[in-house]
Amino acid sequence: MTAGLRVPCAYQGGKQRIAKQIVEKLLLASDSEDTIFYDLCCGSGAISIELVNRGVTPNRIIMLDCSSWGRFWTAVGAGDFDTRYFDLLLADLPENKRGIKEYMTRLSLAPVNEHEAEIYPILQACSFGGKQIWRNAGKWENAFFRDYWEPTATSVRRSPANPMQPSPKELRRRICNLIEGMHGVRCLATDIMQLLNCNVPSNSVVYIDPPYSGTTGYAFGFDVCQFVNQLRLKTEAPIFVSEGMPLNNNAMQLHFGGAKGGISGTRIGKHQEWISRF
Repeated sequence: MTAGLRVPCAYQGGKQRIAKQIVEKLLLASDSEDTIFYDLCCGSGAISIELVNRGVTPNRIIMLDCSSWGRFWTAVGAGDFDTRYFDLLLADLPENKRGIKEYMTRLSLAPVNEHEAEIYPILQACSFGGKQIWRNAGKWENAFFRDYWEPTATSVRRSPANPMQPSPKELRRRICNLIEGMHGVRCLATDIMQLLNCNVPSNSVVYIDPPYSGTTGYAFGFDVCQFVNQLRLKTEAPIFVSEGMPLNNNAMQLHFGGAKGGISGTRIGKHQEWISRF
């Protein structure tokens, strides 16, 4: 087991805060040491990362995402992530944090090129509110970035808010760790419907984290219940789906940890997270 791998950066809808609870369910559903875990709509990879942190070897994980995250994980898993180019991008960042937003805006106006895997995590690390930035017809869309902010005399918050979270140094550290620790994962950078043309062995465990019903700010979406019904016709593998509500009678609400949780550190707030097993 290892605990050193972390998601590259914050990502709206990412599961890093509840990954341990979800992975516990997936591991309990595994019936052998050869189980293949499918992480569909993997995004920033919180579930796959937690599986590896819990001792699952990367070659037993198949990730899928049709966004730029899919290109990132494909490069990481295959050992094709260009750290030299990535370092050049980081070295070109303005030393003055007040210039980061303008720099990112210029970077996002350039056409998406063959270095999508290296450029994307830098853009996403600066995304306002962690909202998804995506590619569309060779261009970056929804690319809005944070300003550098310093507290005033009347501000409740007393520390500055950095435009890049995590910092360039920490982003590089996390990605270098992922390049080493996640090497061997297979990622399908394609539409989830393509999985219906693949063989999913019955001793697999399938996890799906679709864009939640009724939410906005995501480039891609699909009818997850319809997909599950179609996938069920092709495999007997257990299927788990994350949503903001229960999808069947075999659903469990997940608990968030944090300072607002009182003495226990756990809470169930207005925002709900459920995992439903099919």
